[in-house]
Amino acid sequence: MISQAISKVELHPDQLKAVTAGEGTIAVFAGPGSGKTTVLTQRVLTLLERGVSPEKILVVTFTRAAASEMQQRIEQLTGNTSGLTLGTFHSIFLRLFHRMGVSVPRLLNDGEQRHWIRELLKDKEQPSDEEGVATTLSQIGFCKGNMVLPERMNVQKQQNKLFRDLFQAYETRKKEQNTWDYDDILLAFCGWLKEEGNPMSGSFSRILVDEFQDINRVQYDSLQLLLAKKGSFFAVGDDDQSIYGFRGSDPKFMQELSRRPGSQRVVLSVNHRSTDAIVAVGQKLIRHNRMRQEKRLIGMGRAGKEPTLLKPSDEEEEATKIIASLSDEGKTGVLYRTSTQARAIIDALVREGIPFSASMGDALFYRRWQVKDIFAYLTLAQNPNDLDAIVRIINKPKRYLFGEEWIDTAWNLSRKINVSVLEALPELPGLETYQKKNLSQLALQVKSLCGLGAREAIQEIRQRIGYDRFLTAYAKDLGQEVLSLLEPVEELTVAAQSFEWGIDLLEHADRVERALREPSPNPRIHLMTFHKAKGLEFDRVFLIGLHAMTIPHRRSLQVADHRKNAAWEEERRLLYVGMTRAKRELTLSISHTRQGRRVGPSPFLKEIGFDDDEITLKEDQDTFVANPHYIPSRRKEKGQPQLRFAGEELTIGTTLIHQRWGEGEVIAFEPLEGSAPGRKVALRFPHETVSLHYELSRQLGLIERMSTESGEEG
Repeated sequence: MISQAISKVELHPDQLKAVTAGEGTIAVFAGPGSGKTTVLTQRVLTLLERGVSPEKILVVTFTRAAASEMQQRIEQLTGNTSGLTLGTFHSIFLRLFHRMGVSVPRLLNDGEQRHWIRELLKDKEQPSDEEGVATTLSQIGFCKGNMVLPERMNVQKQQNKLFRDLFQAYETRKKEQNTWDYDDILLAFCGWLKEEGNPMSGSFSRILVDEFQDINRVQYDSLQLLLAKKGSFFAVGDDDQSIYGFRGSDPKFMQELSRRPGSQRVVLSVNHRSTDAIVAVGQKLIRHNRMRQEKRLIGMGRAGKEPTLLKPSDEEEEATKIIASLSDEGKTGVLYRTSTQARAIIDALVREGIPFSASMGDALFYRRWQVKDIFAYLTLAQNPNDLDAIVRIINKPKRYLFGEEWIDTAWNLSRKINVSVLEALPELPGLETYQKKNLSQLALQVKSLCGLGAREAIQEIRQRIGYDRFLTAYAKDLGQEVLSLLEPVEELTVAAQSFEWGIDLLEHADRVERALREPSPNPRIHLMTFHKAKGLEFDRVFLIGLHAMTIPHRRSLQVADHRKNAAWEEERRLLYVGMTRAKRELTLSISHTRQGRRVGPSPFLKEIGFDDDEITLKEDQDTFVANPHYIPSRRKEKGQPQLRFAGEELTIGTTLIHQRWGEGEVIAFEPLEGSAPGRKVALRFPHETVSLHYELSRQLGLIERMSTESGEEG
């Protein structure tokens, strides 16, 4: 019966080679759309046909959906999956704990975990919005995936110390309440297996793993301990789609697996999903990665239009053009590197009343804490009695009114003297002169917002009231990157251009919130980050905002020198994943401006095959003068595209233009060696001095040169 089930499935020769491989270690490199679920399912059937006991087979997936799909396929073909251990890492490890009578504490659900983290962030005066919570949970997950607990963390930077202390407080709270989170299941199971004489050690003779490129250290070690000494290990994955480095996954696990003595390596080389044109352009990109298993993927001979480049003027026009192109009922995906990039298209979809889907995390732009701060000022302009708004912004920037005792006093005083709560603040008893001055100024500043348009009001809040200065000081205190903290404010400033008054913007944000709370069951368009699109497919895909500093993202490259090449390659893999979600049509989009500033193209666009004339104006290299005092030792090394700027002269006093901070003066520079050679340059801006990697910043479009003679940008 099983043999007949296998014979009924039409397999490509590469798939058949993987399914029928012998015993030992088998690494199956499965490119996008190559049918890896089919291969895994058929491999299980083959093992059963060979007489392997179901009780000795372990099949691990990374998602419940994948596990459910595989189980259904096996049941359809065999009529039975009893005895087979199949599921996600977490579900399997819990099942084995229970089978062996090991007591497991109560598991925190997602809401509880997020609530705890939010409380801890507030206690330490760190951002506690959805993004702050998600980032912290991601960092904790990364540490646990690499089996690093807070007591083993030797950190020096203030930001890292804050994280370590928060991590420790979180672990202490779980211990006190006898609870685990889901990462604890993996850690505890691995530690339990390592105990001498553990009955589960080596209990499976055949282990099969899906999405092996996403595995982390604790998962990898656990599987090796579960495998019998002479057992067979069958791993299916694609090192070119390893994009979860922030969780601790590493493509090296799969590459090392394929290099084991006696291991077999199979490449699934046929993409059954995409047109040949889309397959070819994806191959052009990913071949620039060096740390990978070489695989030449081909399509199924399916004709289709060449991937196209969209060049709107800004993110608003980008959204308009995408919506205008929705001409048929095909499934459309709009993918982006960061969640902030979804703001413009979500706004446009809500205005047009077009049903869409977006994960709550990607679509919560108007819930970002910086945005809510700005909204609090706009709300106060409409209602100076709004206590929640006053409490939110009272020390942003600092006005030195602390504690909570003043809240009731201010409310009662405003009723007594018949003024708004905002106007009553300077009259609070016991204030120092400087406090009275700050609070009187606040009331006047908020009142001045009433006659301004939405965008002008936000600019007033940022500059005259001093919200940008507050963010800069806040970033410095916490050791965070000020650009990241300013990004939501920059995005909001652009969004405000579509609204006449602040109240209109606030009402629109409410409409967006309702659209997200009540998603359509039949969306015409699906929005998500590159990360969340992995494993999905769409008839038509738009990849938006392909700018320098965005892909590769500047934050992803802020790592130690020895990790920069790996970070660059993961960003390239991320774009590759986005491209390979497309079945029929692929459009890559790069606007001329982003958040009101001119931006350059992602360096990956040239690698795909678009030339300078297609993506941007060519740089006038004649305006640059070679510096004979600096020639990097690795200037011509492949994989260092930033070194094309290595010959540009730098002198003390040179003026450079930063995309966010404006004009800055070079006050010092020094050579950098290591894996990212170049120059470290110190720039003095009106409010602060920052240090940057000059060549990398030029490559990413972060800084530009200004000719001191003509005053023109170069």
